[in-house]
Amino acid sequence: MRRSVILVAALIAAATVSAGFATSAGAYGGGASHDTWQVGVSFNCDNPTICGAQGGTGGFWGWVEFDRWSDGSITGDLHGADCGHTVGGGGAGGGRVDVDISAAHIDPNTGDFVIDSASDPSFLGDSGIPSSAGHYMAHPAPGITQMINVSYRAAR
Repeated sequence: MRRSVILVAALIAAATVSAGFATSAGAYGGGASHDTWQVGVSFNCDNPTICGAQGGTGGFWGWVEFDRWSDGSITGDLHGADCGHTVGGGGAGGGRVDVDISAAHIDPNTGDFVIDSASDPSFLGDSGIPSSAGHYMAHPAPGITQMINVSYRAAR
């Protein structure tokens, strides 16, 4: 009997916690009033011949959201992490990246997001992120992988 009570209590607790997460899961990422793009990015370089010349091996992993408002303006957020590696082993350090994108547009020729104004000026210009939904992967050289996953939700 005691075992049944503990099991039921555990199930109720799990259901309560799950309901809390399910309710907040859609809290970020736009609303019905505007277009929203959710983007996952992963860039990894383990090729010391190529990446060593650029400062070292390592990678960048992140998430970007772009929001297009009813007036046509585009804003967004970028959150990510980077990590560097020294050739031959060991770490060269890592960091966190948080950027507020206050103005962006979609390049009519490439379809990429272009960042016009942001809290970190090093992110200005063509982001290389397509505005078309899809999974994009490139292996430009051995030991180098670039992946971008774009999801799009239109305003309702």
